[in-house]
Amino acid sequence: MPSSDPSFRMIRPSFGMLALAAAIACAAPLHADSSLPGPFPVSQRNVTVTRTNGTTFTAQLRYPATSTAANAPVAPGAVPAPAVTFGHGFLTSVDLYDSTLDHLASHGYIVIATTSGGELFPNHANYAVDMRQCLTWLEQQDALSGGFLFGAVNEGAFGVSGHSMGGGASMLAAAADARIRCAATLAAAETNPSSAAASTSVQFPLRAIVGSADTIVAPSTTVGQYNNCDAPRQFVNIAGGSHCGFVDASFIGCDSVSLPRAEQLAMTRALLVDFLDAHLRRDADAFATCWIAGAMAGTTANRDARTTASIANASLMGEAGTELVTTLTVTNVGPDATAFRPRATGTDLAVTFDPAESASIAAGGSAVFTVRVASAVAATDTLAIDAVRVRDGAGVSLALAVEFTAAANPADLDGDGFIGAGDLAILLGAWGACKGCPADLDGDGQVGASDLAALLAAWG
Repeated sequence: MPSSDPSFRMIRPSFGMLALAAAIACAAPLHADSSLPGPFPVSQRNVTVTRTNGTTFTAQLRYPATSTAANAPVAPGAVPAPAVTFGHGFLTSVDLYDSTLDHLASHGYIVIATTSGGELFPNHANYAVDMRQCLTWLEQQDALSGGFLFGAVNEGAFGVSGHSMGGGASMLAAAADARIRCAATLAAAETNPSSAAASTSVQFPLRAIVGSADTIVAPSTTVGQYNNCDAPRQFVNIAGGSHCGFVDASFIGCDSVSLPRAEQLAMTRALLVDFLDAHLRRDADAFATCWIAGAMAGTTANRDARTTASIANASLMGEAGTELVTTLTVTNVGPDATAFRPRATGTDLAVTFDPAESASIAAGGSAVFTVRVASAVAATDTLAIDAVRVRDGAGVSLALAVEFTAAANPADLDGDGFIGAGDLAILLGAWGACKGCPADLDGDGQVGASDLAALLAAWG
């Protein structure tokens, strides 16, 4: 898996001058093709979850494992693993999402999907509570000494996802549960109580994924949830995508699949993994893919990171060995306060920020960072300067073009770019005591034999 921001682990309770747009595209490293399976074998278990009132329901658990055998041990290299609670659609079996849930698990996610809510007249509020209770079950298992998930769950990295009714219920769950760090929904339906109304209380990033040809839950339905979400948010529309293109096989009442199902599912899996990696793992490459790079081929995307930024100088130039300096101003659109952490990506140059992280900034407030870039040798590069929200991992990026020219040779006394007779004449003319004069190449206050030797060594 790509490297992640190690400081994010601390929140776990238990453990050449280009055009700006082109420069950003070149500077932003793209995430690996996350439509492809991840590195882990996937195992599955059926588990029983107990509600607070003592009743129970079953859930399917998919997780990165040591083998594909049922009930296999958790893969040691995947822990502590982020986790996602997933909600199926109306009258839709969890098994119809096998390929997507297994895909997430292969990328190192523990995925738990309740089988409740399958009634003809499901209670959406209760269904959302069951999705939340699945996270509580994971917390309990993480703390259960001797249990197969003991110490295996990253309790500070919970996400929620779901399709159709499950997508709408995801918004109900995210609005009510501060443990949920991001939501990624698929053709999210309106629920009762209203998922659109609940979206006003969602405080962490949302990626709402829809299909443009969906005739069961029109994209306009999910737009209301996106518009009401006052947190970093994205609305991603898959061209030609259908409602039943999000499941592995059609069932009674399905709409027609215009975009080949395999293509829609591959796009969906990549969109899910990238977004979850950006916000549950704080992966820098996934951040670039989600918040900086252009929309995935075959999709359109509206993105609002609730952040704006500007840089005082979009290009800097100076001699190698000197420090180039500019300032970065970042504004929190809100509504929740957050600190910001700037970083430079896509470069081998030495880049530092002062401060390294801002204080918490209220909505409407700004933070100013001094950006310093250094190089010991001549170099030309375009940097991506990311302004990342510490609260939720969303953010924006700006391009900074820098050029370091070769440092002037101190023996080039006449400044013509060559060391020759003219420089020799200047040095000989200054022979003797000459403190601080340019011909005093060794800085000893005298122009003498050692300075002559240095000039002759640089001749040419």
